[in-house]
Amino acid sequence: MKYEKTGLAFEMTEPFVAGVMQKYHFDAAEKENMRQVAARVQKAAAGQAGFWQTPEENGSAGWVNVAMTLGDGVDGLQETYLKEGRLTECYMAEALAGELLLTLYQKFNRRIREKTGRHVARYRFYGAEEGLPLEEMEKAPVLQGQDEISCNSACCLLPKKSVVFWAELTEEEGRVCEGICAGCGRKDCPNRAKPRENSQRYWPDLSFGPLPYGYARILQGAFGGTDEI
Repeated sequence: MKYEKTGLAFEMTEPFVAGVMQKYHFDAAEKENMRQVAARVQKAAAGQAGFWQTPEENGSAGWVNVAMTLGDGVDGLQETYLKEGRLTECYMAEALAGELLLTLYQKFNRRIREKTGRHVARYRFYGAEEGLPLEEMEKAPVLQGQDEISCNSACCLLPKKSVVFWAELTEEEGRVCEGICAGCGRKDCPNRAKPRENSQRYWPDLSFGPLPYGYARILQGAFGGTDEI
């Protein structure tokens, strides 16, 4: 089955850029540089950001499989920065794109409500919980219905700034998930993930396994060697 892409428009506003700078501890002296990178990220992702979903199952309360992406333009921009040895700009693009992807969940939720009258009650991610192993992501139904996002045998999505998940849709107004936990203020939500220790640390813990693509490429450019850092 061929699934239709729903485009998601966005804008790199001054408050958004300022928030990324504060969250990732960029110095105020980098403000103009960050603005320039943000403009390039916006241009790279323009017209490419969007999502696909499978048809809803089980009537008024069911699950849909969703693939969401910023497109491959941001990947190309980061590769350009790396080739030019501009590691700071590459990391800025990584931070901006990651936060931008978070906002797309909220846009997805609003679009679902507009189109169906339902809303997201819960998200489920491959590899994040029992019963949905990461190895199954390659077989995700929504990836079989479009060709802009793919998953390779190493369970890596292409383009890199992409995500695949299951969303539970409901008409019950009391069951509302405002977004994934990183951007959700509902601390009483039963689906909320427990925060890790050292939650104020904005560079991620890189010791648990292979690095995410963005950080791997940035650190590879800085120190040489392979992505397995």
